[in-house]
Parts: sequence; structure tokens; C-alpha cells
Amino acid sequence: MRTNLSISFAAVLLFLMTASGYGQTAPALGTTSTFALFTAAGTLTATGSPNITGNVGSYNSTPTGFPGSGTVTGTVFTVGNSALTQPASDVATAYGDFTGGTVLGVGLGNGQTLTPGVYNTGAASTLNGDLTLNGQGDPNALFIIRIGGAFAVSASTVTLINSASSANVYWQIGGEFDLADGSVFMGNVVADGAIHLYGTSVLHGRALSTAGAISVVSNTVNINSVVGGFATGISSVDAANAVTVTPNPFSTYIAINIKDISKAHNYRLLLFNVIGTEVMNSILNQQLTTFHTSNLHEGIYLYKVVDNNRVIQSGKLISKQ
Repeated sequence: MRTNLSISFAAVLLFLMTASGYGQTAPALGTTSTFALFTAAGTLTATGSPNITGNVGSYNSTPTGFPGSGTVTGTVFTVGNSALTQPASDVATAYGDFTGGTVLGVGLGNGQTLTPGVYNTGAASTLNGDLTLNGQGDPNALFIIRIGGAFAVSASTVTLINSASSANVYWQIGGEFDLADGSVFMGNVVADGAIHLYGTSVLHGRALSTAGAISVVSNTVNINSVVGGFATGISSVDAANAVTVTPNPFSTYIAINIKDISKAHNYRLLLFNVIGTEVMNSILNQQLTTFHTSNLHEGIYLYKVVDNNRVIQSGKLISKQ
């Protein structure tokens, strides 16, 4: 009898875990994964100095105002480019991949913390104040948050802790998405409506729409992952100038010089391409270390130097093969 009760309890526990998102897979972004900004049906405009890492495109309209006095590390596609056809289909597929979810209230934030899982507000919602996503030490922790209508974010911050990664955060928004000036937002937004990024708000992730205009001002949109609060992108996390990286631009090699070898404990060099794929992960165990780079394609790369998983320096490198 005790054995049967134990089996029954385990079965119920497994069911509850499944119902709350256990084993959930991430929505498939397909070819839209290379885009920072994409809409399948709508205009795409910039009116300030945006800094975009990732491709920019609209299926039925040529983007205007890019890069302006800002930067785009990627391609700004003109209307009619065949490369836009598949993303227009893939964004609809991605939107349809979202299902289920534990019911949340429509007012998110104000110090709220979420653990991995699938959530659903069931109606139009707002985010005010801080929202923390706690990865609980799992670098693959998945957060899927479904907003059942429009979503307005005030000057708010989404914070990642305990190995949570912006690459594993997905927002399905069933209407317009507004990100207010002063906000720092994490994750991949897939909306069924217009997307407006105001002022200098920051999005670490993507802004994708099945049908709606996208507008930006002087925003930062970066498709590179942020893990536990540390960015793998261009912006310096802690520019301690602990090392020098030469030459830049580089071709067949890069040389890493540690300025004070006595401070080097477990220094490691991580190198990423512009879509966030790690292409190098090597230990720096001497004052001057040289790496051969002839296998790296021409383009922009992003590096960070870490010490015991603490980012001490990051920046941008250019390959000219």
C-alpha cells in the first residue's frame, strides 16, 4: 500500500510540474533570431540615435532613419529583399508556439520575482517597478510570459539573477507593446501589434511583430545574451582596463596582454559573434597570450574577460580577413 501511495504521489507531482511549465520548450524563432527589430506588416522607423545589434527589417516597408547618428551592427534590409520572406512566416509561427501558463495578475513588477516557468496574464497588462527573473542556478532556465493584450512598461527594470539569461526569456504580447524611457527590459518580444521603444530605453533581446509598426528613438537593442546581469555584448560591464587586446582590427591573430599578472587568477577570454554565438573560450594563463584567428570570418566580434565568472572587461573587435 505504501508503495502504491508513493507512486501515486510521484505521478501527481509530475503532473503538477508539467502543468506549471516543466519540460516546456522555447518558441521557435527561426530566421527571426538574427533580427533585433522585425515586423511582418508595418513601418519601421528611427527618429533619434539608436544603437542596434542585430538585423533590422520590415517585410513590406523599407526602414527609415537607420542608423541616423547611431549605429546598426547588422543589416538594414530594404523592402523586396528575398531574405525577408522566411522571417515574415517564422514570426507568425513563433507567436503561435506560445501556449498555456500559470495565471498572473495584470499588474507586474513592484519587486515581484518569478522563477522559471510559463505564465499568462490573460488580459492587457502593465509593468511598474522592478521585476526579477530568478534562474535558480540553471543557465537553461526558461521564462515564458504571455500578456493577453497590450503591454505598457513604465520606467521599469527587468533584472536577471542566478544564471537567468535574456536569451531564454520570451514575451508573447497580444497587442501593442510600449517600453517607456528609462526602462531596461530583458527577453524576446513577439507581439501581435505595434511596438514603440521610447527615449533611451534598453532592450536586451528582440522586438518582433506579426503585424504592426515598430518605432525607436535613441534606444539600445542588443540581441546578444545577458546572463545573470552580465552582458556578452559591446557595452563594457566593468571597464577595468585589466588587459589590452591588439591589433584591432585584427586578421590572423590577436594578442591579449594582462597589465598586472599578479591580479590574474582565473582569467578567461570569451569571444562572441554579433548574434551572440560563442566562438572562443580560452584561458589566459600568462601575461601575453596570442590566439590564431584566421578561422574567424570578417566582421564584428564582442569579447569579455572574466575572472571566476566575474566580468572585468568587455569590448568590440573587428576582423578584417
